[in-house]
Amino acid sequence: MGEQNCFACGGDNPVGLHLEFAGADGHVRATYRAEDRFVGWDDILHGGITATILDEAASYVPYSMGFVTVTARLEVRYSLPIRVNEVLAVEGNLVDRRRNVVRAESTIRDGAGVVRASATARLVILGERGDGASGAAGFLSQGHRE
Repeated sequence: MGEQNCFACGGDNPVGLHLEFAGADGHVRATYRAEDRFVGWDDILHGGITATILDEAASYVPYSMGFVTVTARLEVRYSLPIRVNEVLAVEGNLVDRRRNVVRAESTIRDGAGVVRASATARLVILGERGDGASGAAGFLSQGHRE
């Protein structure tokens, strides 16, 4: 998406998830194998990792539309446990866009297509993708701090 060291999608992060999304126009997808190193309890994927995957899928929705965003709100629904070493289908889809806010939904499904977890997200547009896009660091350097 931009940062090669991103925990979720960065290819250079040695401890990251290395998610690779494909898609366009507000619809993205990825395949991910839940790794042993992210176990939470017994052989279940840690809930924080599940939330991170859903957040990243939602973030790629506006990215596929040409926007750089940050997540303002993420509501996660854990439906069924996700086992480590399980191959998962991850999707993100546009719900709507109003001004500088994008709403997206994301899901994680198992190999049989059963939803294991899902989320709804509100993402704030920082700017457009491209040479001038500076991500969150550029946004914050312009005086947009909490």
